[in-house]
Amino acid sequence: MVPLLLIAATLGASLAAVVGRREPPPPAACAPCSSGPSSPVTRDCLRPAPVISRGARVAASAPGARVLVDGVFRADSWGGGKASPEHPAWVSLRLPSCLRRVLLLWTSSHNHDYFEQFYGAPRDYRLELSADSTDGADGRWRTALEVKDNPARTRAHALDLDGARWVRLAVTRLPERVNEWGLFLDEIEVHDLSDGGDDVWIFLGDSIDAGVFDRAPDHQPDFARWVEAAWPRHQPVMIDAGLPRLRAWEASERVDEVLALNPDARVVAVTLGANDADLGKLRAALQAIVRKIRAAGKIPLLSRIPFQTKYGPDYVAAKNVVVDEVVREEGLLPGPDLYRYFKDHPERLHDGLHPDGPGAVAFQRAWAIAAAPLYQPPRREGSPQAPGR
Repeated sequence: MVPLLLIAATLGASLAAVVGRREPPPPAACAPCSSGPSSPVTRDCLRPAPVISRGARVAASAPGARVLVDGVFRADSWGGGKASPEHPAWVSLRLPSCLRRVLLLWTSSHNHDYFEQFYGAPRDYRLELSADSTDGADGRWRTALEVKDNPARTRAHALDLDGARWVRLAVTRLPERVNEWGLFLDEIEVHDLSDGGDDVWIFLGDSIDAGVFDRAPDHQPDFARWVEAAWPRHQPVMIDAGLPRLRAWEASERVDEVLALNPDARVVAVTLGANDADLGKLRAALQAIVRKIRAAGKIPLLSRIPFQTKYGPDYVAAKNVVVDEVVREEGLLPGPDLYRYFKDHPERLHDGLHPDGPGAVAFQRAWAIAAAPLYQPPRREGSPQAPGR
């Protein structure tokens, strides 16, 4: 296992080389990685899924679609208008040659909650491919995937290209309750899966996660950029599945739905318990979540609950005893110690519970450090230590 202090130092290095990278070098073979702190079982490292859509050529049914490939989330959005089956709102991206399989992530990030859609998320849509289009609008197109009754504000879909050079998202229906202007998307990321890439993460949590992992400009560098800073071939897919006021037992009832909506995810990073009061129910719920994630063939990671000052007494310490016991009993790779970091830095909680901008950055950096055993040894050196368990 790679020493976490080395990873922390690496993640303190400058991100200058990260910003602006378009196409990382092809992935190399990966040595076995640890699947848990004391388990003799090993597994392959996560395989790179590099972003190949930044700055891509774009065509769309409405102007302004360049913002969809600028790498900036929860900022300027593309407005597609009132989409319908007769008049779809669509955007096409030109793909590099020689790709065989990709994953397309779209986000409507001005919706804060994972199951919120009022601010412009699509309800029905198709993903289409073309091998002969010259401009993203003409040519022959085939439907690679059709989605009906989508409930979420962001989704990711893997597609086999079979020679296609263009991919198109065509939205045909919006939610019944939607803003007066219609469709709003802030980013589309296309990741290359041609070499077996599976570096795809779901972040499952409550309102803390919903805010931290929204990838907003003041929450940068985000988890993906911290990972890339240490492992330059890796640009993880991030799916923010945060739901405000979510309790662990409610999450245990919804995790199957989240997993079904994102079948190509490989890792599920869980931060839950801030809204729970019953320690017995918390334990049972966390165990159920972990086992459901494993049953779906994915890797669960469980962080300690962040320290809080909003509600007076420190109710979190006892809940983290439960978290630690579940991690140990289930043989999990531990997530970050967010309790320790925010107890040491309570000024980074803007309301005593939710991290401010720098707190969100530290939160994600801590997750990147905890993820180290799932990646190759780092190739960059740097300085400051970051929070980790």
